[in-house]
Amino acid sequence: MNFADSRRLSELLEGRGYCEAATADEADLVVLNTCVVRQSAEERVLGRLSALKGLKEQRPEVRLAVMGCLVGVEPEGPLSLGERFPYVDFWLPPSAHERLLDHLDAIGPAATLPSPVSRYVTIMQGCNNFCSYCIVPYRRGREQSRPPTDIRREMEDLAAHGAREITLLGQNVDSYGRGLLGEPTLADLLHQVHDVDGIERLRFLTNHPKDLSDGLIRAVASLRKVCEHIELPLQSGSNEVLRRMNRRYTREQYLDLVERIRAEIPGVSLATDVIVGYPGETHEQFLQTLTLLDQVGYTAIHIACYSPREGTAAALLPDDVPEEVKDERRRAVEEVLERHSAALNRAFLGQRVEVLFEERTRGKWRGRTRTNRLVFVDNNTDLRGRLLPVEITWTGPWSMQARLAENEGV
Repeated sequence: MNFADSRRLSELLEGRGYCEAATADEADLVVLNTCVVRQSAEERVLGRLSALKGLKEQRPEVRLAVMGCLVGVEPEGPLSLGERFPYVDFWLPPSAHERLLDHLDAIGPAATLPSPVSRYVTIMQGCNNFCSYCIVPYRRGREQSRPPTDIRREMEDLAAHGAREITLLGQNVDSYGRGLLGEPTLADLLHQVHDVDGIERLRFLTNHPKDLSDGLIRAVASLRKVCEHIELPLQSGSNEVLRRMNRRYTREQYLDLVERIRAEIPGVSLATDVIVGYPGETHEQFLQTLTLLDQVGYTAIHIACYSPREGTAAALLPDDVPEEVKDERRRAVEEVLERHSAALNRAFLGQRVEVLFEERTRGKWRGRTRTNRLVFVDNNTDLRGRLLPVEITWTGPWSMQARLAENEGV
């Protein structure tokens, strides 16, 4: 199994509202990311697929997906495998994360979430942007926003069942409210749901740089429950590539937005999405992406190696960046991310921060800071759903360890 690919897929699924289940029996989605470099690995995968037949028979609603080399290396693989394992829902080639997400978007959000503490509420469907590489507007249609009263009612119900944190979801949340009576903005919505009893934290994703408003920035800065963390997809640092992607902003406009966000929201953390190997992307254009990533310093980067999707404008372009070059560029972005993430986490060492604890995993309590940094605490007390101050005792690129702050009665 390609660990890096699996890690990236986990991040993308988490962003869609999925949380890792303890076992396949408890999951709503089971993904096998396969490797067939060795015959023994292929045999283990096929054995695992056979074993999952019973799970599918017992719980037909479970979605089974197979990705990776088992699908990608055999020209007739998907057909022959599909005949042998007809209960598998999705067959996807290596690194086809976005295709899986498209399939999942088409069938709706995760049916259940193992952690009741942090929940997701969809505030709108569809997208009007028609980025050249994206199938969402064709699959999900034009933007449609839910009324604030419906959203608030769902949040109140989730709070009654133990939720403490809500993430508001949309393909482009900055377009929220268009077409609704009075056309409330996302900033207006945050004000309207801010006082829901029991909910202590609010987040939102995903934003579009061309639409994120100063009003939303002010709302994040002023509303106590709204966390200082913004997902701001970049996709490319090259103006020419951005133009071909139909993103409708420039490198300079993006950096100006970052500057305005940081001026208004001290300590804000930024995450982003990047596509490497887009059709026609030159080495110099990719370096423009790297320099921008270095300049901004993100806490998370969701990286996709470009692959054409039928039905999109980009699918008509020649996929002319070799796969090995795409992989090299992906690794270069990962190196930038690891360096910045390690440094940003290191700054927390010895500091006192507030953590919302979600679940116990591998003997430690797992939670997140307001800026979405992952924290583990070794404690035998039930901390689920509690907001507690901790002192950071160790940091790495992807997570931190801490102890409960003194004088906390737990």
